[in-house]
Amino acid sequence: MAQPYTPLSLSRRIHEIHTRVMWCLLVGGVVLAGLVAADSDGAGFARALQTWIQMLLLLAALATLGWGGRLLLQSSAGAAFMGRPLWVCSAMVLGGFAVVLALPLRLSEPGSRPALWMELAVNLLLSITLLIVSIDLRYSAPCNRQGLQDAARRLLHLQSNGAMLAASLGLLLATALAAQLLAGWDGLRRYGLPLGMLACCAWVGLQSRHLARHSCRWPVLSIAAALAVAALAVLAGAGSHWAMLLEQAAWCYALSVVALVLAMASLRHTLVDWASAHPERLQGAQWLEQAPIGVVRVDGSGSIVHANQTQLDWLGVASLVDQPWTQALAPNLRNQAPDWLQRLRAGQSLAFEQSMETPQGLRHFQTDILVAPQGSDAHAFMLLSHDVSMQKLMVGRVQEQQSQLVSLVSAIPDLVVLKSADGRFLHCNQAFERLVGLTHAQIIGRTTSDLSLQGCMPSDWETDLRARSSATPVVYEETLQFADNGYQGRFEVTKSAIRAANGEVTGLLCICRDLAERSRARREIERLEFFDVLTGLPNRRMLMDRLEWSIIACQQRGTYAALLFIDLDNFKDLNDSLGHQKGDRLLCEVGKRLIASVRSGDVVARFGGDEFVVLVENLGAVREQAESHVRAVVEHVITRFKQPFVLDGQAHHSTPSIGVTVFGDQESLSVQELLKRADLAMYEAKSAGRNTQRFFDPQMQAMVDARANLENDLRQAIHDGELQVYYQPVMNGSGTLMGAEALVRWRHPARGLVMPIEFIDLAEQTGLIVELGSFVMRTACQQLALWASNPSTEALTMAVNVSPRQFHNQGFVDEVLGIVAQTGANPARLKLELTENLLLGDVNETVSRMRQLKERGLGFSLDDFGVGYSSLSYLKRLPLDQLKIDRSFVSDVLSDVSDAVIVRTILALAQSLELEVVAEGVENAAQVDFLVSNGCKRFQGFHFGRPVPIGEFERQHALVHCRPG
Repeated sequence: MAQPYTPLSLSRRIHEIHTRVMWCLLVGGVVLAGLVAADSDGAGFARALQTWIQMLLLLAALATLGWGGRLLLQSSAGAAFMGRPLWVCSAMVLGGFAVVLALPLRLSEPGSRPALWMELAVNLLLSITLLIVSIDLRYSAPCNRQGLQDAARRLLHLQSNGAMLAASLGLLLATALAAQLLAGWDGLRRYGLPLGMLACCAWVGLQSRHLARHSCRWPVLSIAAALAVAALAVLAGAGSHWAMLLEQAAWCYALSVVALVLAMASLRHTLVDWASAHPERLQGAQWLEQAPIGVVRVDGSGSIVHANQTQLDWLGVASLVDQPWTQALAPNLRNQAPDWLQRLRAGQSLAFEQSMETPQGLRHFQTDILVAPQGSDAHAFMLLSHDVSMQKLMVGRVQEQQSQLVSLVSAIPDLVVLKSADGRFLHCNQAFERLVGLTHAQIIGRTTSDLSLQGCMPSDWETDLRARSSATPVVYEETLQFADNGYQGRFEVTKSAIRAANGEVTGLLCICRDLAERSRARREIERLEFFDVLTGLPNRRMLMDRLEWSIIACQQRGTYAALLFIDLDNFKDLNDSLGHQKGDRLLCEVGKRLIASVRSGDVVARFGGDEFVVLVENLGAVREQAESHVRAVVEHVITRFKQPFVLDGQAHHSTPSIGVTVFGDQESLSVQELLKRADLAMYEAKSAGRNTQRFFDPQMQAMVDARANLENDLRQAIHDGELQVYYQPVMNGSGTLMGAEALVRWRHPARGLVMPIEFIDLAEQTGLIVELGSFVMRTACQQLALWASNPSTEALTMAVNVSPRQFHNQGFVDEVLGIVAQTGANPARLKLELTENLLLGDVNETVSRMRQLKERGLGFSLDDFGVGYSSLSYLKRLPLDQLKIDRSFVSDVLSDVSDAVIVRTILALAQSLELEVVAEGVENAAQVDFLVSNGCKRFQGFHFGRPVPIGEFERQHALVHCRPG
C-alpha cells in the first residue's frame, strides 16, 4: 500500500537541532533571569524567568497559528495528500489559547479563575492534539486492514472548508466547556486531569512502535514527553509558582515542536505544488529522463501525462502523452487495469512483473505503481519499471546449473551425502538411498539416529565429530550393507568439514567409495598395461619382460628356448577391402589359433599391428632336439592357418610368414638381439614367397654385415668423390627447357653405377645424408652460377632434393646460405625440394627455417605431393612456391579415373593457392596433353629426358658449354 503524506515526516537531524535550540533558549532564560534578579528572596528571579518563558511561549504559539493557517489555506486551494487533517485544526486552536495565555498584558492576574481556565484549556488541547496525531499515524501504516484505514480517513480527514471551520469551532467550544467544568471541581482539576494526561502519554508511547516511519516518532514522543512534564508539574506543584514555571516551559517546548512540524509540512506542500506545476524545471529532470528505470506519470483520469525517454525506448514509441495508462502495461495485463485503478484510488500501491516484446526483443520488467498526487489531482499515480531481464536470465542459469549439479551428484556411483552442522541430512544421491532403503523425502531433514542407521553405518556419529574438529578430511574404511539388495562390501569413507569464511563449520560432505570397484579398476589398469586391448594377449611390454627372464633361465639351466616372429601376409589388403573392423576380427581369431597351436606354458603375444610373437620354452638341453621340436610347432601353426577364418559368415584365408630363432645354453644374447634375429628370419620368409618359415642362420647375419659394408663404402665414396650429380630437365608444355633437377648417382669401383634407391635410405638412417646432401647442393649451385653467366641459360632454375634429416640438421640454414654465397648462385633460381614426411617433425621449427631461407630469396617445392603424411592445412602455413605431382598419379592419369580426379584436384588447389605445379613421371605426349588441358605448365619425366651427367644434359638441349674449367 502507498505510504501516505504526513506533515510529521521530518528527519532526525531537524529534531536534534530543534531540541538543542530549545534547551539553549530555556537555559539562557535561566541565566538571564539570574542576571537581572536583584532581590534576595528570589521573587525577582522567578518573575524574570516567567517573563522569558512567556515570551518563548508566545513566539511558539504565534508560529503555530501562522504555519497552521498557511497549511489550511494551501489545503483549501487544493487537496493535500491527507486532505485537511483534523490535527492541524486542533493545533491552531491550541495556538490561539496559548497566545491569550502568554500575552504580556494579561486579561486576568495569575491564579485568578480566567487564568486557571486558560491553563486547563491548553493542557486539554495538548492532550487532544497528541491523541489525534498518534491515531492518524497509527492507522496510516501499511500493515493495517483496509477497514481501519477507511474509518481513520473518515474521522480524521476534513474534505471541505466548512468541515475545517466546524471542526475548529467544535474544538474551541468543547475545550472551553471542559476547562470551565474542571475549574469548578478542584479535585478533578488537581488529580483527574494530570492523571489523564499521563495515561494519554503512556498510550502514545506504546503506539509509537506502529508509526508509519521512524522519522515520525520523534515529534510524537517529544510532545508526549512535554505533556508528561506538564502533568507531573500539576501533580507535584499543587499550585506553586515554580510548578507553574515548569508547566509553562513544557508548553513552550511542545508548541515549538508543533510549530516546526507545521512549518515543514507547509514548505513541503509548496515544493510539491511547484514541482507538479513545473516538472521540467526540477534539478533532476534531465537525470530522470536518462535514468535506467522507466518512469510514467498518470493523472487521476488514467491518462499519461509524461513518460521518460527510457520507457519510450523500451516500448519503441516516440510519445505516450494523452494515451491510456494501460499502454505502459503488457497486453496480457490490461484486462486487470480497472481493478488496479480502484485499488490505487483507495491509496494502495501495486507491484508486479510483466514481459513485453520490445525492439530489443523480449524483456522482463519489475513494475511498481505508486500513489503520487500532483497538485490538486489527489488520484494521480506513477509507474516505475525496472528491467530485470538479465536478473531473470541469471536466475534461470543458476537454477539450471543447480539442476545439473543435482543430476551430476545423483548420477555419481559413489555414495554422496551432505549434512548440516547439527548432523541433519541436507542432500543425498540415489546410491545412498539404496544403501538405507529410504526415499529422498524420508531422509532429508533427519539425523542418523532419527533414521536408526546405526546398523548400516555404525561409526557415522563418531566420525562426524572427528571430521568437524579436523582441518583435513577424515578417511576410514567401513563395511556397509545395502538395504535394497543386501549387497555388502568394504567402502572407503571420506568426510570433510564445510567451513564458512570465518572458519565456522556449516556442514559435512561424506563420500563413500566401493573398494571392490577400485580393485577391479586396478586389475583393469594392469590388464591394459601388460595385455593387448584388442586380442587380450600379452603385449610388447609383457613379452619383453618374459623374454628377459627366459634368457636368464636358459643360461642358468643350460636349456634352449625359441622365439617365433609371425607376420600375417597381405593383411593390409584385408583392411583396405573389408575394413578395419574385419581386420580386427581376424587378429582376434589369429590369436586364438596361435594359443591352440602351442603348449599352455608357452607365451603368445601381439607385438604390434599384424605381428605376433610366440615364446616356446623348456626345449631341452640339446640344440638339435630343440630345433626339431620348434619346427614341428611352426608346421602345426602353418597347417592351422590353412583352414579359412570365418568373419561374419564369410570365409577368409590368411597365411603367416614366420621367423624363428633358437637361443639358450651359455649363449649370451640381449632381448633386442633375439628380436632382431627373429625379425630378419621373418623377412627371409617373406622374400621366400610368404606362407612359410625361416630359421635364423649365419647367412642372414651376413646380409646384415653386407649392409654394414655398404655403409662403409658409402662413407668412403663421399670422401673419395665417387658420387656424381645427374640432371633431369624440367620443361613447359611447348617443350622449352625451364630448368633441371639435380639427382645423385654413385659410381662404385666394383659394382658400377649404383642407383639412389640402393643407398639413400641407408644414408638417411646412418646420418651420411647430411654430407651427401651438402655435396649435391654445392655442385648444383656451382652449375647454377655457371648458367647465370650466359644469357641463354641465365633463366634456368635448379631443384635440389633435401632429406628430412639434412633439413633438421642444426646448421642447415647457415650451410645453404654459405654455399649460395660461396658459389655465387642466384638464390631466386634455386628451389629446395622437400618431401611430405619432413612434416612429421616439429612443424613450427620447419616453418621457421623455411622462412629464414625464403627471406634470402630461395624457393621451396613440395615433392611427391599427395602420397605423404601431411595435412592440407600445412599448405597455408608453409612458404611454398611449387608442388610436384607424384609420378604414381601421373603414370595412370589416362587409365585410372581416381588418379585423374586427384591430379585435377591438385592443379585446382595449387591454382587457388597461387602455387606453381610440376608433374613428375611424364612418359608420353598423351599425358602432356591431359596435364596441359587441366592447367599444368611444367613437366618432368622420361618423355622429356632421363637424368644424365651435365655434359650429356647440355648436348641434348643444345646449351652453351658451361661446365667449370
